Amino acid sequence: MAGFTRILKNLGAMFTGRLLTVIQQVIVPPIFIARYSTSGFGEWGVLSGAVAAIGMLNFGVQTYMNQDLAVRYNRGDMEDYQVRQSTALRLLLGIILSAMVVCLVVFALPLDSYLRLDIGRRATQLAAYLLACQVLLNILYGYLTGLFMGVALAHRGAHWGNFQTLLTSLSLLACVSLKLPFPILAGVQVITMLISIVCVLVDIRRIAPSLFPHIRYWDQAAVAAILKPSGYFGLITIANFLTYQAPLIVLQRSLGPVAVAGFIVMRLVFSMCRQILAMFTQSMGAEITTLFGRSDWPALVLLYDYSERFIFFLIPLVNTGVLMISPVLITVWMHKKAELFSPYPYMLAAAISMVISLKEHKFQFQFSTNTHEELSKIMLGSYIVMTVLSLLLVPRAGVTGFLWIWLSAEVFQMIFIMRLNIKLFAAIEPLELTFLRRLIAICVPALLIALLLLQKTATFHLIWQVVIAVSAGGVIAAIAWQLFGVRDVIRRIMSQFSGRFATPEPGKI
Repeated sequence: MAGFTRILKNLGAMFTGRLLTVIQQVIVPPIFIARYSTSGFGEWGVLSGAVAAIGMLNFGVQTYMNQDLAVRYNRGDMEDYQVRQSTALRLLLGIILSAMVVCLVVFALPLDSYLRLDIGRRATQLAAYLLACQVLLNILYGYLTGLFMGVALAHRGAHWGNFQTLLTSLSLLACVSLKLPFPILAGVQVITMLISIVCVLVDIRRIAPSLFPHIRYWDQAAVAAILKPSGYFGLITIANFLTYQAPLIVLQRSLGPVAVAGFIVMRLVFSMCRQILAMFTQSMGAEITTLFGRSDWPALVLLYDYSERFIFFLIPLVNTGVLMISPVLITVWMHKKAELFSPYPYMLAAAISMVISLKEHKFQFQFSTNTHEELSKIMLGSYIVMTVLSLLLVPRAGVTGFLWIWLSAEVFQMIFIMRLNIKLFAAIEPLELTFLRRLIAICVPALLIALLLLQKTATFHLIWQVVIAVSAGGVIAAIAWQLFGVRDVIRRIMSQFSGRFATPEPGKI
């Protein structure tokens, strides 16, 4: 019961966070485009994406140490906990302060020429530096909010993340509405990060004083033990940059800001639907770490089974539904359907979203147990190949060519992560691939049928498009409900209210 309750609390915090993110993604882009033009929105996206690479300086210390400290705290190893926490915080502060100094070099670089921006050199340089500072401060903020995991209050840390998202979104919206210069937009985001850091420190002192971070201790011998596994998380951070930010730079240099804006909008559409799936997946992260720390493998197997079937039910339903209704969304949301929507690229984006949603579920079990070394290497390697191929093919094949390269990279990673999951649980119980085969069997036909329908229905009246999308979603939901036995999953989850979410009776998995 306790474990399931923690997951529900985490899920509630995740739901709030995803809702805030979706609201931000829905409200800000059309206002930004209205105030700055489509080209201006694309330029802001390129500028933000370019400095996002600074986040790679985290080296994974934040992620690895939050999980490592939670495991140590649950095992009662408080002395080592304090030393590790202090050592890690010193490392992070050293990285952040050093990077802020090094980033001053942007004022000597012709960033506007390299990124092909029209906002002026000084404005580009100042905005880039301030955005870099915001990214660096976010590394520290993530470390602080993650400390709550140690006392099984991961949901509280997530709520503080939601606070920062809301504060940043409201301040950005206000600045965009006033059409303030890009450097002011970036500077306000730095201020919101500083306010958020002070607030979370006060809360840690009040709620969990034993977790309050300090820099009293330093263990030189622990540095290597921290940096090596953290470095693998750092590779994942680099991989994320290559996935979501580097393509913006490639598209900007090859196709221009309007193509970047269209790509960002398309990615936002499916990103919003993935927020729903990621909400369920990531809400399990703290519980996976706790169960792994306690070596409660039967409970982990049960959690894997329940979550897989439920997520697999949602993947075709949510992604195909969003694909079918995307012409309506673009028309109502952006009022620029002819400029921003095309059925074939959107079908490919939906396929990518499906594979990523599947991958993120499997990824969570490796990520939350710190068994990520092989995974980080494969992710980085495949995304490097994706980026190189993009540089070669985007000038010739455009956005569609990039989407095919991206889809191939995600499928490759998904296959590899499945192998890692099988290896993780090998000593306890062999994982079945039955539900994975069923997922593929429903997703591929759904995408092809949706593409054929969109080529006809995208020009229909909006009401008819909504009716067709809802009907298609209903058919997929009915099929997926049976294929993945969702009724049984829900019944078993509800039964946890009358028992403990842990080892089931023999033969009940």
